Amino acid sequence: MMSLTIAAACHDVDHPGFTNLYLIESSHALSLRYNDLSVLENHHVATTFDIMTKEENKYNIFDKLDKD
Repeated sequence: MMSLTIAAACHDVDHPGFTNLYLIESSHALSLRYNDLSVLENHHVATTFDIMTKEENKYNIFDKLDKD
């Protein structure tokens, strides 16, 4: 359940409202950043990790988990 909840929360974080193909064909900055490869997917995960590492781990849901 935790995996599904995390995936749902991160799935479309900061979505610009366009498809991967549109971003690639229009040479959007995100497309250039991610070399036209899974543009939105890479952006969603990078944004999620960026949010989690800001403000002294305030939003890092993994911080309190045991590494084992």
